[in-house]
Amino acid sequence: MMQTIIEIARHELITQWRSQTLKILLPLLLVLTALIAFSHWQQQQDFIEAQTIWQQQNDAEWDAQPDRHPHRAAHYGTMVFRIISPLSFIDSGVNPFVGNALFLEAHRQNNSSFKQYVSSTAYMRLGYLSGATIILVIWPLVLIALAFNSVSGERGQGTLRQLVSQGISVKQLLIGKTLAYSLISLVFLLVIFIIAIGFMLQTQVHGSDVLRMGSMFVLFLFYCLLWTIAVILFSNWCRTNQQSLSALLLFWLLTVIVMPKMAYSLAEMQYPMPDRAVFDIQTAQEIAKVGDSHNPDDPHFSEFREKVLAEYGVSRVEDLPVNWRGVVMQEGERITSEVFTQQYENLMQIAEQQNQLVSYVAWFSPYLLANKLSSIFAATNAGSFLHYENAAEQFRFNFIKQLNQLHAEQIDHAHDREQKVTNEQLVNLQQFDYQSPTLQNELNLIYRPLLILLGWLIIGVLLLSRSRNEVD
Repeated sequence: MMQTIIEIARHELITQWRSQTLKILLPLLLVLTALIAFSHWQQQQDFIEAQTIWQQQNDAEWDAQPDRHPHRAAHYGTMVFRIISPLSFIDSGVNPFVGNALFLEAHRQNNSSFKQYVSSTAYMRLGYLSGATIILVIWPLVLIALAFNSVSGERGQGTLRQLVSQGISVKQLLIGKTLAYSLISLVFLLVIFIIAIGFMLQTQVHGSDVLRMGSMFVLFLFYCLLWTIAVILFSNWCRTNQQSLSALLLFWLLTVIVMPKMAYSLAEMQYPMPDRAVFDIQTAQEIAKVGDSHNPDDPHFSEFREKVLAEYGVSRVEDLPVNWRGVVMQEGERITSEVFTQQYENLMQIAEQQNQLVSYVAWFSPYLLANKLSSIFAATNAGSFLHYENAAEQFRFNFIKQLNQLHAEQIDHAHDREQKVTNEQLVNLQQFDYQSPTLQNELNLIYRPLLILLGWLIIGVLLLSRSRNEVD
């Protein structure tokens, strides 16, 4: 049986090698891949160069600043930059829609410059080409063009009846043709990933990046196998080539275009998310409800002053062993950070509600499942970006906290405005050392869509294995 399947696959590969369709589509696809690769390489080089220059300039300016009051240094602020994933050529994810530079300062949380991404709209990738776009969107169309008549054509020409009469079952024929187009998909994926390896070698590669790339390769192989099975099954179920082509194009349109667009449109309609300006206004209003550190008569800070005085056993702020203004600044920073975190969690709850609604539609769209997994494996999903922003906010809070401690401990309250801390004290503050999430941290995001995608694949294999010898 195995020998028969291999011979069928070999015959199908020879037939495709001689066909005009493959000779036209393959060069076009390779040219498109080369253009995307060149464009991404140019963008990556420009980004790395710009990031290196601005990071060095930012660090140099911070290190070279004169002796300065700690609160002025807190408003002077610093910049942190997000490192782009080395797998972004394969799947750019949200990178084209988010910023990479974040300005950190006292009393406020800035958004990443110069773009902002709020909700998880996977269909945006249709407007931005990457390796994943070719694999997830375009390659199924290529498979349809190559194999839509693989069985229906045999039936229409009468060769299917001849093959069955010679002892070859329809199941063997379908499996053999599936093997042939799976091998074509494998070669195509190898081309994409060889280019991706070239991009990875230009960056600092970690073991986790290799694991992520291997996971992506297996995912795309399963996705291509699923589409190959679907094309072969539709070709077998339809009586004519025209019916097969129409049904496959409709299936592609529904699962790759209509369902994703519909899912995210419904999610945004059902759970609307405020834009950045509205979010900033709401955060400022909530902070004002708690207390204003710059208002000496603010009720919260009046109560806070009495609490601090009682803690140190003194009656005036001038008698405190620490600088009262530095203590106030740190309390204000705590309020700002806590309110921002709460507002941000509310925002993420809306995003989670959106994603939950989309996940229901994803049961019926292998594209949505593979798209989500692909961006997670590439570390370019919305979760990775939000993880970076949360880490930057935590660093910002600790950074400003160190400056406020200098203010409270090194600056005398009576001569607050005239005093400064040394440049050496500012230079020795903690630096931002971002650690991206590992795949182990994201298992809860991976297992469900992966199991559903495997379920699709298992259903396809079962349908292939139970095909009957229907020749008419």
